[in-house]
Amino acid sequence: MQSQPSGNPNSNQTHKPKAAYILSLIAGVSVLIEGLIRLIEGRAIEISGFTDEIRRRVLAGIGIHIVGGIVLIFGILIIVGAVLLYQPSMRTVGAILVLVFSILSIIAGGIFALIGLILGVIGAVLALMNK
Repeated sequence: MQSQPSGNPNSNQTHKPKAAYILSLIAGVSVLIEGLIRLIEGRAIEISGFTDEIRRRVLAGIGIHIVGGIVLIFGILIIVGAVLLYQPSMRTVGAILVLVFSILSIIAGGIFALIGLILGVIGAVLALMNK
């Protein structure tokens, strides 16, 4: 008897970390949303004229809109890391990008940053474990 080929057309392709990719992508979008919220919030406070008092209290004088811009960049880098997870030669680099910038995104302090932190760490760990 001859052996039948398996019905899975992807059986010869390399395993792609779909769960890690999806979790990392959601983490990146969450952090991106948090960055946009902080940018808008910071701009609204700046327009209101209360910036001196708030800057004195928030992050030792750094404006909320500056934190928003930084977190926005972190979100973009998490998304870039998630995309790199689909390239086998760049999987480790992508996982490290997701992990580092997910952890750093907590400086924003909002619920979306917390969601991004949790999902980003889980996605990065899954990618590093090649699941």
